[in-house]
Amino acid sequence: MKEQPLVSVIIPTYNQEKYIKKTLESVLSQTFKSIEIIVVDDGSTDETAEIVNSFNEPRIIYIWQKNKGPAAARNTGIKRAQGKYIAFLDADDLWLREKLERQINFMEKNSEIGLLGTGCYEINHKGEMMSKKIFPTKNKILKKILIRYNPFIQSSIMLKKEIFDKKEGYNESFPQSEDYELWLRIAKNYKIANLPEYLVMKRYYKESLSPTKDKEQLLFVLKAKKKAILNDQYPKWCYIYLLKSYLFLKTPFFLRKFVRKYLLRRKIYG
Repeated sequence: MKEQPLVSVIIPTYNQEKYIKKTLESVLSQTFKSIEIIVVDDGSTDETAEIVNSFNEPRIIYIWQKNKGPAAARNTGIKRAQGKYIAFLDADDLWLREKLERQINFMEKNSEIGLLGTGCYEINHKGEMMSKKIFPTKNKILKKILIRYNPFIQSSIMLKKEIFDKKEGYNESFPQSEDYELWLRIAKNYKIANLPEYLVMKRYYKESLSPTKDKEQLLFVLKAKKKAILNDQYPKWCYIYLLKSYLFLKTPFFLRKFVRKYLLRRKIYG
């Protein structure tokens, strides 16, 4: 009988033939071995399928679907997952070798935690180090700041599979900021945490965020915040954080980019 994996790793991908091989290698090299790797191909037209299938690795499950967006791709992976825990990884990001082991050790010792992230190194398209991020670690602080900004890196997240037995997965009506909207919903009923360690390499591109995409992302951040307040997760005075996001949205794109770079240098993320 096939052994049940403790962790289901879900990797949504769309035309990431350039990076998917190294991403999968970073998962297969993990010191923690009780895993299944679910690659959900969201309608790629490149060589993604050939690269994934070339591994000939029984722990890798490849699923192809018509293009529906990252939220739908992750939901497909969640439905297929068999593990007690789920870990998400974007198809162009990388994990350090002890990432899963560190998180499993923490989650098994702290059963009240539903969602756990980590810090990350930021790399460019060549894999060169640009900067690094670390976030608050404690539940009380994280829930307080979550209405202000997203203190989690998607590719660092590990969470309990049981969460999706009780609640819906990613909101597929959110083409952007779908992760932030989900973290807000999870935080309403579960404790959340971050490990103060750099265990992920998050890839950024020089011109990856166009003015149109940036505007759309900010609009869905506003929508997620408003939803959390309307659901009585936060008091009404927290609408002030919506105003802050709205004013930032109305700021010219080049100024938004400048402000983000300044805050990043100062290690201020909200």
